[in-house]
Amino acid sequence: MINIHSLEDDGLLTSFSQRHKVLALALATVFVGYGNATTKAVADVDEIEPLTTFRDAYKEYIAVISSNNASSAYLVIVAEQTYQLGKAKFGPRHQNTFLLQQNLANAYLTTGDYSRSAANYASVIEYYEETQGDESQAYYFALLDIINLLHTAYKAKQLLAEDLGITQFARDKAIVKLLAVTKELVSFMPENALLFLGHTVKTAISNRWAEKNSQLLDMAKQFSIDAKKHLGESSPVYAESLVYLGQVLYGMQKNKDALQTLEKALALPQSQSTDMHGFRTVAHAHLTSLYARKNNAEKAGFHSQLVGKDRVWDGEKVALHRVMPRFPSEKVAKTDTNKASVTIAFDISKTGTAINIEIENSTHIAFNKYAIAALKQWYFAPKCVDGEFFIATGFEITVDFIRE
Repeated sequence: MINIHSLEDDGLLTSFSQRHKVLALALATVFVGYGNATTKAVADVDEIEPLTTFRDAYKEYIAVISSNNASSAYLVIVAEQTYQLGKAKFGPRHQNTFLLQQNLANAYLTTGDYSRSAANYASVIEYYEETQGDESQAYYFALLDIINLLHTAYKAKQLLAEDLGITQFARDKAIVKLLAVTKELVSFMPENALLFLGHTVKTAISNRWAEKNSQLLDMAKQFSIDAKKHLGESSPVYAESLVYLGQVLYGMQKNKDALQTLEKALALPQSQSTDMHGFRTVAHAHLTSLYARKNNAEKAGFHSQLVGKDRVWDGEKVALHRVMPRFPSEKVAKTDTNKASVTIAFDISKTGTAINIEIENSTHIAFNKYAIAALKQWYFAPKCVDGEFFIATGFEITVDFIRE
């Protein structure tokens, strides 16, 4: 087990709370008219008086999601009241009721109440499947919400679909379903293909259980083609699409194509914009690994430093390229053990390599040199402060050898 923070943990998986905000604001004209709402100054959540009409509740919900200082706990209270009053107004099986329940599920997600969020999202997607089919836009966006929930819950608390009571979406099932639904939607509504492909590709790439396969590769290629065709080469979306395509190629170990695609993305003028910061960092991270695979230390170090410049140094060791240690033969290791563990202390150089390596603890001394040999091939995001690189000190990893 190698306990280390990875750049992929930061992810590019879009939180769909912004989409909920847009939808809620659009529905405001239907539910409450065009009147403005102002958020209440909330000092103590426990002292809030219940809202008595759906119109007032929804106005307050809009005010809360539009505010920069309303608490997430208050958001849940208002979302709960809005949902209950809406259910009484529209009926338990009305589409508006399930739109409100979707808002409630998102509110629970913002507070980290993942189980309640999952239960509400599951109810919503079941309704859409029954009423509109599992190849509808409504089902598609509800599925994106569930995938976002699973990603967030696992990252925060290592909770799985089984832990949240939605086993039907366990492991890669949600992603497999997402790819199938996307294919149908693109066929039925080609005018919206760019939207569907974009959401699906970025979601699949950021998901730990998604297989980087030919189906995803085809979608990533089509997304890039459509972005160039409809938005032009100067569009940031086109640059982003190339980064996504490069990531899929990287995951499929199509190293040459991945390298060319990512270099092309970074060469576009719009890649230097502030909005492209996250995508640029990911591209440089993958290029670090790709050049390390080619044993090109100069270019690997160059791209690792660009990652260091792009991210704020927080003291974490962020691995850009890893090489797993080789399990030695019984003759070489002079033991028939099936397990071994080596803890290594090290510093990170200005170009992201491990230096000043020392063994801190080892269960089998014969494994030490294999652990060190592997670590020497790693690249990390180097420490960069105000544009200047420094040696970062005081790190360690534990390398576990397990015979396959």
